[in-house]
Amino acid sequence: MAKTYSELEAWAIFIGALIIGVVLTSLFWAFITVPEEVKEIEKEIKNATESVSIEKPEDFITFCKKVDGIANWDNKGFRQCIVKDSEKNLIVMNLLCKKFNLTLSYGSFGVKCEGKS
Repeated sequence: MAKTYSELEAWAIFIGALIIGVVLTSLFWAFITVPEEVKEIEKEIKNATESVSIEKPEDFITFCKKVDGIANWDNKGFRQCIVKDSEKNLIVMNLLCKKFNLTLSYGSFGVKCEGKS
């Protein structure tokens, strides 16, 4: 048996369907009309990540972990190891800095070896 709708319910259904139709159409056009620049940038990113080989500085990371430090590094030669400040850590970090030819600094952050090697 068919249900009959009041005039207000019919208008509500019509306006709801219209809103849903506009939203879905907008999303459809947004996905199919991706600008060429975005496609080129995505392609360049994909090519760049395939051609770059990143080698972890295992000896540096291992040494920094042994002294309970936080190691940061990048593929351009930057190395950084930060540990909490103590007299023992200052001596150990001095050895680390000399071994990897880095700069030693210390302050409120703790003891830090950083630089490019």
